[in-house]
Amino acid sequence: MYICTVKNSIQNTPIVELHGNCLFVSDAHFRTPPDEASMDRELKLVQLFKNQEDKLQHIFFLGDIFDYWFEYRDVVPKGYVTLFACLKELHAQGTQIHYFTGNHDMWVENYFTQTFGATVYHEARLVYINGHRCFVGHGDGLGGKQRKYLLIKRILNSKFNQRLYSMLHPRQSFAISRFFSEKSRNSHDESMLIFKGEDEFQVQFARELLQTTDVEFFVFAHRHVPTRYELAPGHLFFNTGDWLDNFSYVTFGTEDPEPVLHS
Repeated sequence: MYICTVKNSIQNTPIVELHGNCLFVSDAHFRTPPDEASMDRELKLVQLFKNQEDKLQHIFFLGDIFDYWFEYRDVVPKGYVTLFACLKELHAQGTQIHYFTGNHDMWVENYFTQTFGATVYHEARLVYINGHRCFVGHGDGLGGKQRKYLLIKRILNSKFNQRLYSMLHPRQSFAISRFFSEKSRNSHDESMLIFKGEDEFQVQFARELLQTTDVEFFVFAHRHVPTRYELAPGHLFFNTGDWLDNFSYVTFGTEDPEPVLHS
């Protein structure tokens, strides 16, 4: 059912065509409010952007940049001043920012568009980058039988439920989010941070999509496992890993024959 929805979405979505040097990063899980470790990771990310600002035309955030994000009408989460100042400067210089929401920051709405001119995407999609067909997104819920997860995601994505949640005082809603984020993180073990090849749901999704759509490169996140994996000659799968432990990212320059994983 979900794969059919994605296929139909590809057919009905206007094609995005981009040209220039691109950087993909994800899963920084910056804390709300930021703690010392989170601020250190933020500084490292800003330094990465500054090191490449002269040759960087596109930044792709592939979700879970924040451990929690919710935009009230007049309130946004506290912190991230260094990152936001950098993005403001990059945008002023002409760098385009593309934000694909993840499962921790699915409630990103207008703030990044209004403040940094970002384009926000709430689902994975086909993007033509330097003439190459790429399928890009956070990657959660893709492939396999994840009915329980998709049901929870559908509930959280409901505009009605979001309006109900917005009635909570920010102090309450942020506390709830921190509790469930910590609970989710503590439930993970090291065996989950190993690339499982053909058993990966994202890989299974990629192979199924390739049956109907010619995609050269898949670039996903969510799994926190930096990966370059050959699906078939001329068809590659990438996972950006994370900016939490691996500090990994993917670049795709105008002169590159394929994306490059840095880990």
